[in-house]
Amino acid sequence: KIINLPQKCTINIFTLNGSLVKQIKKDDESTYVDWDLKNNANVPIASGMYIIHVDGGELGEKVIKWFGVMRQIDLDSF
Repeated sequence: KIINLPQKCTINIFTLNGSLVKQIKKDDESTYVDWDLKNNANVPIASGMYIIHVDGGELGEKVIKWFGVMRQIDLDSF
């Protein structure tokens, strides 16, 4: 969940080497966006460091560094 967002903004999520992972466009009254931790191809992301760029248009821009750890899939529990 990415919080404290303006009404209209574009969120771009990048890896540290600059590859675009996901782009989310927001245009509603809520102040947050739920990110399902998947890329544009609907594949779960890898653990690691990510750069989140929020472009709020006239309000300005914000860059956030985010570290995520993904749990390994337990195939023995089925």
